[in-house]
Amino acid sequence: MPSHNTEILIVDESSKIRATIAEYLGDDYIIYYATDGEEGWNLLRSMESISLVFTDMDMPVMDGMQLLQKIRGADCERIANIPVIMIMTGAESEEAKNASLNLGATDFISKPFDKIDILCRTRSYTRFNQQIANLGKKAAYDTLTGLYSNHMLLDFGHKTISFANRHNIDASVLYVEIADIDNLIETHGSKFTGTIVSTVAGLLESSVREEELVAHIDDGRFAIVLSQTKAFMAHIVASRVKEAVEDLVFDISNIKVQVSLALGLCSTEDIDKSDKIAFEEYCVHAAHALAASLKTPNRRIVRYDEIHEKKIEDKKISHPVSIHANTDLTDYEHGSLDVYAEYFSSILRGDYSNIPPECLPSLIEPLESFFEYAHSAMQDNKTASAE
Repeated sequence: MPSHNTEILIVDESSKIRATIAEYLGDDYIIYYATDGEEGWNLLRSMESISLVFTDMDMPVMDGMQLLQKIRGADCERIANIPVIMIMTGAESEEAKNASLNLGATDFISKPFDKIDILCRTRSYTRFNQQIANLGKKAAYDTLTGLYSNHMLLDFGHKTISFANRHNIDASVLYVEIADIDNLIETHGSKFTGTIVSTVAGLLESSVREEELVAHIDDGRFAIVLSQTKAFMAHIVASRVKEAVEDLVFDISNIKVQVSLALGLCSTEDIDKSDKIAFEEYCVHAAHALAASLKTPNRRIVRYDEIHEKKIEDKKISHPVSIHANTDLTDYEHGSLDVYAEYFSSILRGDYSNIPPECLPSLIEPLESFFEYAHSAMQDNKTASAE
């Protein structure tokens, strides 16, 4: 028997057709209705639990073929793989059926409907879709942390970068590592270290939005894909995560253990848009930035463009950060105190789009120093309070 939570979408201009299919399905399903393809498409995007779509071929605004094409071409894997049953009339030709099959139709039903036929197809496709979803979930997750696996990271990353390129928006990749993981294992054992890794994994996952992804890629190393996120916002996420993890205290046999977190950041902002590099290359760049972070005092967050020689030189020439008291401020453009004050006001208001991208490196550098100072001061204050 089908689950009472199984949700089905019926897209048809005719209220009679919609009512007939719903009547045949009975009370075993939650049913949503749409009168044309555009309304159906909007429902599919907003209702995440729909398991099957019935759609008529001939409808106003957006017909069944157009809806099917949008479904199969969707960026969202859930929508792209959903079973779609085309509602056809006896008058529609074999060519129409073949065209639907070529676009990815799952099956067909013809008017007038047979109740048993509709029930059998519905149960078959919703059950199969659920089985595939369950298998995908098992394969997609890392057993230690419950986070996504490398396979899912690559799939999600490719789609995120592709979407960013098509729509001329930015995305960012963070590589995160629990520093001295080998020493932790050697000193405290793999079981206790596994508890640390799992706890950090949970904190990382709770720090990102639903449309973003965290994957466990190696012992104590994680990757975070931040969609529609500029480098500056990614740096804020990284700072928040670093502070939260380093505030954790683990207790083993009455010994208090704290860990240090290193983070490397690479954003599409750091790469020439004309290069169109693959997601794997963003991962390599983020890994290089992570390696640099591991070598810095306090494992400072490092951006890829900081270790890219050309960009470092350009930044030194184009964006001076220090302004001396005796400097004539009229000699500066983006470097003037008034302009910098305006940018920091924009940051506090959350109006990040007002900040010219070329000024972000100059703004981030002093903030990174501040974050390091603030973290150190808070740690000192906690130590003093404990004493």
